[in-house]
Amino acid sequence: MKPYKLLIFDFDGTLCDTDEVVVQGFLKLYEIYESPFKRAREEIYYFSGPPLKETMAIEFPQYPVEEMVEAYVEASRAFYNEQNVALYEGEVETLKALKEAGYLLGIVTNKRRESLMLSLELCQIKDFFEVIISADDVKIPKPAPEGIFKAMKIMGVNNPAEVLYIGDNDIDFKTTVNAGVDAMIVTWGPREIACRNKAKYQVKSFQEIGETLLCAHLKQ
Repeated sequence: MKPYKLLIFDFDGTLCDTDEVVVQGFLKLYEIYESPFKRAREEIYYFSGPPLKETMAIEFPQYPVEEMVEAYVEASRAFYNEQNVALYEGEVETLKALKEAGYLLGIVTNKRRESLMLSLELCQIKDFFEVIISADDVKIPKPAPEGIFKAMKIMGVNNPAEVLYIGDNDIDFKTTVNAGVDAMIVTWGPREIACRNKAKYQVKSFQEIGETLLCAHLKQ
């Protein structure tokens, strides 16, 4: 395994289990606004990942996209609590070990900054990360590479070969291809990942993330 300097994480489904927030937020919108679709919970899981504006344009085509984005943010806000926002087993220990080993840690997500900060406050992991890029910080969200490039620039890492992006869905993998960086796909979520076998690494737990990256760091 080659050495990396910068580890960039996706947020929803990778660093934090927010599936219930997403599901409840959209179910609330379907109660209030007309939509050509009636989605089951299992379908709504896949709304975590793609740009929110794209999802709103499909789900609520008769309303202005920005109006629906704001409506979702408002509807989902009530569900941000310790019951619906949770870390994964072994996550804090792994993040601490990676940071102590000298890795630079960052977040690049399609999540709006307000919602991201609410989640980070609940999870209490913000201090692990030197750079945090939300959907509000880029002109073009994932799978465009802008967020990764911006994080690299802020952290002074110029070589894409020194960057590993860790995510949980096909949007994340496509982002790594567009940015020219390696991908690690986590497989613990409820979503099928069509591109998972194309990623350089697949892991089933945060413990496995730690084992893979800390062993590589010791070999440098």
